[in-house]
Amino acid sequence: MDPGFLMGLIAEYTYIIIAPAALALGPIVGLAAGVLLRLDVLALIPTCLALATGELGGDILWYWLGRRYGDTFVARFGRYVGVTEEAVSSAKKLFENHHDMIIFSSKLTSGLGFGSVIMFTAGLSRVPFRRYMMLNIAGQFLWTAGLISIGYFLGHIYLKVGNAFEKVALFALIVLIVASLIGFGRYLRNRLSQETL
Repeated sequence: MDPGFLMGLIAEYTYIIIAPAALALGPIVGLAAGVLLRLDVLALIPTCLALATGELGGDILWYWLGRRYGDTFVARFGRYVGVTEEAVSSAKKLFENHHDMIIFSSKLTSGLGFGSVIMFTAGLSRVPFRRYMMLNIAGQFLWTAGLISIGYFLGHIYLKVGNAFEKVALFALIVLIVASLIGFGRYLRNRLSQETL
């Protein structure tokens, strides 16, 4: 395939590509979009809409899977992934009392690495879909604004950095920060799963 043709497709369908990329890759796409906004490659409103569409689409998918297949999954495969029916019933009780705070804070923190589990549990717990979406949309607005702002700031720093060595060092620092956040999220997820067992 001709690279020029591929670049032309990407340039023409950029915002359509952002939505599934945000669904698959999550916060990294928001950060990259913020950098591209600073470099004047993207426009603000279509970028925000594409990011929100992708991430909210993932939230709807996880909710639907939890609502439709949650109980069956736990009964058949829960013991293989460390999920017991007792843990699910205690999670349901927790969701009954605090689902607003759990869903909203999970959206703002991107679940600290286990957002999909929280959205799945919301469906499993039968949180009303309308309430679920209102909380997700409110959290998504703040989450998208935060990611784009951080990316925009990083893009600004990139433009201010002069030579190639400084740009490579800045890129390495960003990769290190993202890897640390991912590692911290996994640590918290493992710790919470050990405490529930």
